[in-house]
Amino acid sequence: MKISTLVLLSGLFASSQAFAGIAKVSKAEASSTYTEEGNYNASRVMDGKQGTSWVEGEDGSGLGSWVELTLDGEQTLSGIRVWGGDWYSEEYWSRANRPKDLEITFSDGSTEKVTLEDAFKPQVFTFSKPVKTTTVKIKIKSVHAGSTWFDTGISEVQLLTPTKNPLDTFTASASSEAPADGDGSYVARNVGDAIGDSLWCEGSEGDGTGEWIQLDYGKSVDVSSMTLINGMASTFPLWMKGNRATGATLTFSDGSTHDVTIANSIKPQTITFPKTTTSSVKVTFTGVAKGKEYNDLCLAELRFD
Repeated sequence: MKISTLVLLSGLFASSQAFAGIAKVSKAEASSTYTEEGNYNASRVMDGKQGTSWVEGEDGSGLGSWVELTLDGEQTLSGIRVWGGDWYSEEYWSRANRPKDLEITFSDGSTEKVTLEDAFKPQVFTFSKPVKTTTVKIKIKSVHAGSTWFDTGISEVQLLTPTKNPLDTFTASASSEAPADGDGSYVARNVGDAIGDSLWCEGSEGDGTGEWIQLDYGKSVDVSSMTLINGMASTFPLWMKGNRATGATLTFSDGSTHDVTIANSIKPQTITFPKTTTSSVKVTFTGVAKGKEYNDLCLAELRFD
């Protein structure tokens, strides 16, 4: 299954940075922006989409270029997650420069330095200590060279906050996963990254009925609602092409179950159910709306609260 994420549904995932454990960013500015074709401005690093990128517009490889994020008020940060390079596709990622060493400066003047692997994956770094700040400036100090283009980009940045909510930390598994392609992977853990165009898609022969995805918390937690983004929700035309869920059975760690109806909608939706204490929730899909082209059932996001 090959899906393109160049044109994304405007605004749908812009609120994803309000997710628990991720600081809300109100503004992004950059030292320069590549302007010859497409839109590569600074806001692309905070739009909740891995298929859009900020790309610097300096001569050379972009050393010293920076993007600065202004937070929605002073917040305490514990780390950073970075999608380095141009994630429009793995081909574009390999052809353009990717950042290697980054210098991160906070509003009090303190700094952290991180080194990214040359790998097509999100990378997480924990700061040496939590820091209170209103801004985060990310400066490119060195790069991994691309095969074709000398411009350096960053597709997405998430600023991580300390969290004590046990529902913020889970592992995800599934009955099946579609194989990776040029747009990336479709593994179960993608439902928990707060990135709208990063998907779990099942890889079975059927339409997805009977397939499941499970979130494991490692301890007993109380849950009473499920929030999800249904289908391949990065664009409406793409959403129409793929299968979407219309019903599911929730199975808890004590064996109890609850049936839910899922709206056949591209919009984020929250479904409530009786409060249950559990260490895991298995979502088995009992109803599927068929897409026009791909016979794969996908979810963009899933979490319990």
